Amino acid sequence: MSIGLPVFNGENFLEDAARSVLAQTFDDLELVICDNASTDRTGEIARDLAASDPRVRYFRNERNLGAAPNYNRTWHESRGEYFKWLSHDDRLTPTYVEATVTALDAAPDAVLCNSVVDYIDEHGIVFATYDSDLGAASGPDPAARFAAMVLRSHSCVDFFGMTRRRAMEGSLLHASFHGADRAFLAQMALRGRLLQLPEHLVQMREHRQRYTRQQADARARALWHDSSGRKPVALPTLNLYHEYMRLVRAESLTPSQRRRCYRVLAQWWWVNWNLVRVGTDAIALLAPGVVGRAERLKARLFGAAPGHFAN
Repeated sequence: MSIGLPVFNGENFLEDAARSVLAQTFDDLELVICDNASTDRTGEIARDLAASDPRVRYFRNERNLGAAPNYNRTWHESRGEYFKWLSHDDRLTPTYVEATVTALDAAPDAVLCNSVVDYIDEHGIVFATYDSDLGAASGPDPAARFAAMVLRSHSCVDFFGMTRRRAMEGSLLHASFHGADRAFLAQMALRGRLLQLPEHLVQMREHRQRYTRQQADARARALWHDSSGRKPVALPTLNLYHEYMRLVRAESLTPSQRRRCYRVLAQWWWVNWNLVRVGTDAIALLAPGVVGRAERLKARLFGAAPGHFAN
């Protein structure tokens, strides 16, 4: 199996993340590190890791491509039957790979598996736990699985789950728009069952330099995904809705399943503040900072969403 680790200027936590992969009890794996033209010690750390362990393969982009192309390069360079992404600031407990691969081997109709998540701080101390209830998308009906991914309020931590390579072929992978992780999970739900293990086997790090802390306005988020700047800053929430519609049209579904998916998307407007989000995105075309301000106001008034933490 393959673990893709995309990174830009990740000298602070890169080695911790990589060592957690190399310490797995399941050792038939490769770690693919793609360096997005870092300007710190990331390259030096990655080259040392590759020199000390043949399971590490290191690639460097000549220029920063943006997060989405770099994430996708890790997948294209990988060779495993199973694949997962790992952020440079997160880490795995030693049995993560063995447990998730075993679960997928035992369930041929499942396409993705993840565990309950622990959140750690800059020092690696666990301070919170998040159960995404991924198991809500573990049933046999693709329309019900799609609804579980689209209508529930959830953090997209399961984007980093262990996934069958064949299920990822021809998929969105990491598309170049805000909300692409949510669309990818919806697509996987249409393609097969999603499994969640009750054990706490993955640790996600909360710190001030995370993407969600640094890219608060619409323009910055668009450039984070694709640094070329070729794509205009559109309405991200509406774009996500259109992507859901495209997936329902394109994926292999029976007519009945497709109709029920369309009914799910009719409900989508009235859940999770989606109608308000579209309006906020429209205002952000003229005042890009309004997105970040709206998110902070929502968190102050109603609390942070599950799996998120207030700034």
